[in-house]
Amino acid sequence: MPFMAPYVRPYISPKERAENRARWIRIGYWTAVTIPAAIALMMFGYSDQAPAWLREITVKLDALFGFPVLGLIKAIAA
Repeated sequence: MPFMAPYVRPYISPKERAENRARWIRIGYWTAVTIPAAIALMMFGYSDQAPAWLREITVKLDALFGFPVLGLIKAIAA
């Protein structure tokens, strides 16, 4: 049976760890802010107070993904 060397994890410098941590925090913040803002804008797009161009874009964009925002609105209204 051939000799197998033990697995040695690659060295990651403290600077690289800090950069990776900052990158993940930035992604988390971006996700936590952008996704709810987009959903709120889509929900406003379904209201009668939204301009006609925004209603048209909202319906087309929501249809592209299978109407998840419209389903959310119906679930909230029920």
